[in-house]
Amino acid sequence: MTTDEIERFIRANVEKAVCVVYTGGEMENLFVHKVDGEGFVCDLAAEMTRPPACAYWVRFTDVSEARPAGDETTK
Repeated sequence: MTTDEIERFIRANVEKAVCVVYTGGEMENLFVHKVDGEGFVCDLAAEMTRPPACAYWVRFTDVSEARPAGDETTK
Protein backbone atom coordinates (compact mmCIF):
# COMPACT_ATOMS: atom_id res chain seq x y z
CA MET A 1 0.00 0.00 0.00
CA THR A 2 1.12 3.57 -0.55
CA THR A 3 1.37 5.99 2.35
CA ASP A 4 -1.64 7.88 0.93
CA GLU A 5 -3.72 4.67 0.86
CA ILE A 6 -2.73 3.88 4.44
CA GLU A 7 -3.64 7.41 5.56
CA ARG A 8 -7.06 7.24 3.84
CA PHE A 9 -7.80 3.85 5.40
CA ILE A 10 -6.78 4.98 8.90
CA ARG A 11 -8.82 8.23 8.57
CA ALA A 12 -11.86 6.16 7.55
CA ASN A 13 -11.48 4.01 10.68
CA VAL A 14 -11.21 6.55 13.52
CA GLU A 15 -12.70 5.04 16.71
CA LYS A 16 -12.42 1.54 15.21
CA ALA A 17 -9.85 -1.25 15.40
CA VAL A 18 -7.50 -1.85 12.48
CA CYS A 19 -4.71 -4.32 11.75
CA VAL A 20 -1.44 -2.64 10.76
CA VAL A 21 1.69 -4.23 9.36
CA TYR A 22 4.80 -2.25 10.24
CA THR A 23 7.65 -1.88 7.75
CA GLY A 24 9.59 -4.51 9.73
CA GLY A 25 6.80 -7.08 9.23
CA GLU A 26 5.30 -7.02 12.74
CA MET A 27 1.46 -6.93 12.89
CA GLU A 28 -0.75 -5.36 15.55
CA ASN A 29 -4.45 -4.73 16.02
CA LEU A 30 -4.79 -1.09 17.04
CA PHE A 31 -7.71 1.08 18.12
CA VAL A 32 -7.47 4.43 16.29
CA HIS A 33 -8.23 7.52 18.42
CA LYS A 34 -7.15 10.54 16.33
CA VAL A 35 -5.39 11.23 13.04
CA ASP A 36 -3.13 14.14 12.12
CA GLY A 37 -1.18 14.99 8.97
CA GLU A 38 1.66 12.53 9.64
CA GLY A 39 0.19 9.71 11.70
CA PHE A 40 -2.34 8.61 14.27
CA VAL A 41 -2.88 8.15 18.00
CA CYS A 42 -3.82 4.60 18.97
CA ASP A 43 -3.90 1.90 21.64
CA LEU A 44 -3.60 -1.85 21.39
CA ALA A 45 -7.11 -3.05 20.51
CA ALA A 46 -6.86 -5.90 23.04
CA GLU A 47 -6.53 -3.34 25.84
CA MET A 48 -9.67 -1.39 24.94
CA THR A 49 -11.87 -3.39 27.33
CA ARG A 50 -10.77 -0.97 30.05
CA PRO A 51 -9.46 2.59 29.92
CA PRO A 52 -6.08 2.36 28.17
CA ALA A 53 -2.98 2.92 30.25
CA CYS A 54 -1.05 4.66 27.49
CA ALA A 55 -1.94 5.82 24.00
CA TYR A 56 0.85 6.26 21.49
CA TRP A 57 1.43 7.84 18.09
CA VAL A 58 2.38 5.98 14.89
CA ARG A 59 3.69 7.57 11.68
CA PHE A 60 1.99 6.55 8.44
CA THR A 61 5.47 5.98 6.96
CA ASP A 62 6.19 3.31 9.63
CA VAL A 63 3.26 1.22 8.34
CA SER A 64 3.48 -0.85 5.14
CA GLU A 65 -0.14 -2.06 5.16
CA ALA A 66 -3.41 -1.45 7.01
CA ARG A 67 -6.59 -3.53 6.89
CA PRO A 68 -9.66 -4.34 8.98
CA ALA A 69 -8.91 -5.70 12.47
CA GLY A 70 -8.92 -9.45 12.69
CA ASP A 71 -7.40 -9.79 9.19
CA GLU A 72 -3.94 -11.00 10.15
CA THR A 73 -3.39 -13.01 6.98
CA THR A 74 -0.27 -12.14 5.05
CA LYS A 75 -0.55 -11.16 1.42
